[in-house]
Amino acid sequence: MRLAQERPVPDVPARRDPGDGATSAIHVGLLVERRYLSQAQPAGLEAALRARGHRVSVLDPQAVSFQLGDDRWLQGLDLLVARGRSWEVLCLLTWAETRGLPTINRRGAIAAVHNKAEMAVALAAGGVPMPRTLLGPARMLGSQVRHPVRSFPMVLKPMFGDNGQGLRVVRAPSELDRLEWPEPVALAQELVPGDGYERKVYGIGDEIWVVRRPALFGNVRGTPSAGEAPRPELVPATPAERELAVRCRRLFGLDLYGIDCIQTPQGPVVIEVNEFPNYTGVPEAGERLADHVLARASSVQERRPRPPEVNGA
Repeated sequence: MRLAQERPVPDVPARRDPGDGATSAIHVGLLVERRYLSQAQPAGLEAALRARGHRVSVLDPQAVSFQLGDDRWLQGLDLLVARGRSWEVLCLLTWAETRGLPTINRRGAIAAVHNKAEMAVALAAGGVPMPRTLLGPARMLGSQVRHPVRSFPMVLKPMFGDNGQGLRVVRAPSELDRLEWPEPVALAQELVPGDGYERKVYGIGDEIWVVRRPALFGNVRGTPSAGEAPRPELVPATPAERELAVRCRRLFGLDLYGIDCIQTPQGPVVIEVNEFPNYTGVPEAGERLADHVLARASSVQERRPRPPEVNGA
């Protein structure tokens, strides 16, 4: 079974990581949905781990089939880091966790933000400030709006969309009658007035950073920021954003995450939460991710059971 993309490991000593003491070489599996293989992350994490003398296997879940009960793809791994939310990734994470392998992020944490409707329900139940949000068949959403002038325009989101795919801006209830929506239900959020920017709160464990960038919909009328190239800018985190980061991390159980926020006169509101983003604008993101992965591996290396040896492997 050939699943890992192996590259030569540099002949360099393991780096001494903050707070961990000397770190012995470990073997990290990167379980990566194919569309992310060429992106900044986890490529930056992979490069940082290799530069410190650790072994990395990049696992493409779309490259091969698996026979249940054959655990050879897990052999030798000390920890599995996943980027993606495809069913292949989620199923293999479940497999790894049932065999006792530590994972980042855990399967349950990714699943908790995979479905946008369930994520919004959890945010509301957790008292996290968010825009007025509706859930139901797309054509029925207008009939549920008590104050239509205040609630429109609104953004309709597919249940399993990401990276801005499938979003639709609706400016009046009458547009819902003509809307062709591809799913039985939709999640609708009031388009929050802002200054044309969103603030992305990035988290790696207990550390957070805030990056300001042009919003996908640049103003309250729902018009995208035409002709404006994204210019992410690292900015200081406010106390309210730090509190939101702690609440959202605990709510979903994420180690690596990003929170899309809009600043309002009443404070930040959360648009959505994502697992393992690219960390665009975060300085030395690959190194910081490697610090977190190695700290996690060090904390569990002695007490976790390894997958059993397979005869003939």
